[in-house]
Amino acid sequence: MGGIGKHRDGASILSFVADPDVRLRVLLADDQVVAARGAAEYLAALGIDVCGTVTDPRRLVRAYQQHLPDVVMIEITMGGRGTAFAEVLGLLGGHPDAAVLVFTSDLSPTTVAASVEHGCLGVVPKTCSVDALGNAVRTVAARERFMHPRAITAMLQTRQASEQRRSLRPLSARELSVLGLAAEGFTNAEIGEQLGIGAETVKTHLTHVQEKLHARDRTHAVSRALRLGVLT
Repeated sequence: MGGIGKHRDGASILSFVADPDVRLRVLLADDQVVAARGAAEYLAALGIDVCGTVTDPRRLVRAYQQHLPDVVMIEITMGGRGTAFAEVLGLLGGHPDAAVLVFTSDLSPTTVAASVEHGCLGVVPKTCSVDALGNAVRTVAARERFMHPRAITAMLQTRQASEQRRSLRPLSARELSVLGLAAEGFTNAEIGEQLGIGAETVKTHLTHVQEKLHARDRTHAVSRALRLGVLT
């Protein structure tokens, strides 16, 4: 099957191709039934068996213990935000050698970063090619990291945003309040009414915000704040 790495720290981003003749067993965890069936068919065509399926993340650990798969392939958004991540932590806490591959429709920088932080060895989008899916499963089964190019891009965006945030002057609590209301579309006068300050004071706060965020205008300031995670 190839060399087996033991790291889960996210420092290594590799694409490792294992022996394609080895028949692997995958536990498929996905509450999107149609997508799960399609994935199972693709895996079967690649000579990879789906030994079990889970549609509720709370059954993940029990299913793993029952089937002992080579790879857990999971839609990390299943069960609502954070639920699947909590179950993955529980799984890895009891079975640290479990190999988890995220197969998801949400390839946002936040999801990709959280997947790595929670110990998942690979991330691939549901729009990936069949060959990429097979490569991902075999790589993760060998306990090596597989990051789809789009996932790598998302990780780089997260890192870049973090670096840019550190280079910015921090916004005050009042500036954050003003910017948050501006993001909701309120005018200066309306923001002033809600915060108990004058429209000119609001304008001054927005000017300071634009300077700190290196933004051209209030719209650009809101856009940059959202992209950099200053506003959530």
